[in-house]
Amino acid sequence: MHVIAVANQKGGTAKTTTAAAVGLLLARAGRRVHLVDMDPQASLTHAFGRRDAEGRLFAALADGRGLPVERLGERFTISPSDITLSRGETEFISKPGREHCLRRALAATPLADDALVIVDCPPSLGVLAVNCLTAARQILLVVQPGGFELQALVHFEQTVALLREWVNPHLSVAGAVLTNCHSRRSITEQVAGEVARVYPLLGTVRMDAQLLYATTAGNMLALRKSKALDDYDGVRINLEKRLSWPNRPLPESPASWAG
Repeated sequence: MHVIAVANQKGGTAKTTTAAAVGLLLARAGRRVHLVDMDPQASLTHAFGRRDAEGRLFAALADGRGLPVERLGERFTISPSDITLSRGETEFISKPGREHCLRRALAATPLADDALVIVDCPPSLGVLAVNCLTAARQILLVVQPGGFELQALVHFEQTVALLREWVNPHLSVAGAVLTNCHSRRSITEQVAGEVARVYPLLGTVRMDAQLLYATTAGNMLALRKSKALDDYDGVRINLEKRLSWPNRPLPESPASWAG
């Protein structure tokens, strides 16, 4: 399976919205997609109207068994999360091989060989985030235009370099996405230019109330059209090009499932 971590250690950059939108659009385009909510805030879980009241994700990571898998559509599944997962930040710190908890759990999870696993990382660089980046083959970096975001990227790149050296030599950045963009603000163009000097820029996403309402209300599966969703479809297309996947036939009726 191919694992992509949607990441940035800075909060408020729309990582969860990006994971939800890109995952949904890839599934609607005929890819087999599995989402993993590794953020204890469980926003990705709530975006799809799910919950993990029993703390199954934390238990799976702690015990090295397969992740919980819930069906969202014909080719679309999720491992939901809840606040119990926050225990991992303290309880995994003394665990041997603590950075490999997610990798082991994914290996024990019955997913198809051609599944694309999209992991929503927590807004930090703690044990849980390191688990995400250790399990991932590539990173989808989510950036919001602003001066402090560029400073945070320097720290993030240093962390990625250390992980490549010590635990995951195959880790790379698939590209970056700029979110919550205003086309008339010069800071958007400035940050886009700076990011593009370092990483492939997969797209810019406009601010959009419809997408915000869908994620906060747990109605992501029902969302069919919005300005931001159109922008994310461009990100999806560019990401597929970066992954160089072979063409596969699309489902006969993609509109009949996943909402």
